[in-house]
Amino acid sequence: MARICLITPGHLSTNPRLVKEADALAAAGHDVHVVACRYSAWGEAADAAFAARPWSRSAPVPFGPRAPLPRRLAQKARRSLWRARLKAGHSPPPAALAAALHDASAGLAAAAEAVPADLYVAHYVAALPAAARAAARHGARYAFDAEDFHTGDLPDRPEHAFERDLIGRIEAALLPGCAYLTAASPGIAEAYARAYGVARPQVVLNVFPTAEAPPSPSPQGGADPGPSVYWFSQTIGPDRGLECAVRALPLAASRPHLHLRGLPAAGYAEALQALAREQGVADRLHLLSPAPPDRMVGLAAAFDLGLVGETGVTTNRRIALTNKQFTYLLAGVPSLLSDIPAHRDFAAEAPGAAVLYPADDPAGLAAAMDALLLDPASLARARSAAFALGRDRFNWEIEQSRLLAAVEAALP
Repeated sequence: MARICLITPGHLSTNPRLVKEADALAAAGHDVHVVACRYSAWGEAADAAFAARPWSRSAPVPFGPRAPLPRRLAQKARRSLWRARLKAGHSPPPAALAAALHDASAGLAAAAEAVPADLYVAHYVAALPAAARAAARHGARYAFDAEDFHTGDLPDRPEHAFERDLIGRIEAALLPGCAYLTAASPGIAEAYARAYGVARPQVVLNVFPTAEAPPSPSPQGGADPGPSVYWFSQTIGPDRGLECAVRALPLAASRPHLHLRGLPAAGYAEALQALAREQGVADRLHLLSPAPPDRMVGLAAAFDLGLVGETGVTTNRRIALTNKQFTYLLAGVPSLLSDIPAHRDFAAEAPGAAVLYPADDPAGLAAAMDALLLDPASLARARSAAFALGRDRFNWEIEQSRLLAAVEAALP
């Protein structure tokens, strides 16, 4: 049995990938401890659902609105100071780079150092210096899970150059020292290998346990009103293909309803509702409240089709596989996938359960909706194919073996 510490700058409820990892490692007999943050009231309440998990947690590191005012001011001051020094040409160590990147970096490092472990695993770049520092203190090893290609997650515009350079400097300094790297899609794995000259990360897809799946496929969803197209994320915001989906609604002969689950970005719900009114479909756009990660598969099963409408606005968005299509498969729901490189490759592995449409093309999306919603037999076949793929291939029971093998190889 090894002692393993997982570190994230997010809430547990916003990082289901880490939760699955913690569960799998604990089930394999390891002593697992998690260091996480708190920054939102919704996330803090949702995190209570993990109290009975078979792993331990540090007190969450507060930042932003959930940090006491003196601490929040100190975090902001530290971040501003290091950003100013970087812009002045200084070359600080990774811990200082992390302070310039994220308000919680120092708190994460302190919390991780307080946990003796054999292996520290960082999720997201802000946690990487904390993992490396804790590993150095305890004579241990550290690893990194790339849920995204982080330097490619920002638009390629001048105003993002500083942030992108900051992320790149942290990763370049610390990734070569990792005991292993994992990545959430083949495209992300290849991008990291090219960018830093490291061994290609082991791909561990964002799939989910079969225990969360419905007992059997259904020929159609039962959501009311319907027919229904479903999308979910932590944040309902721009550049995710949602504007295209609203514009597709009046073009679809099947008259579908679009159901979106998540917290709207500031002003975005109003803008999307205004677009729906302009398109004459205000009554067919529905905004749903967030829900805990372990309910997402069951909730998705109620809808006819699932939407994954990434526009490919950034390098990462073109090569990432989000958790949506895997949630839909396990729920027995076919996916409508925008035709970007990662989705094109994935559709070839999900025959009969995924339909590609030209990215950001309302007419193409409407046609994809109608192809299934106007043909009940085709919809039933697609839902059966999705369910079978979730049960037999794209699930956590299968995928976790890759993670466990990487961990075992890294341990003494």
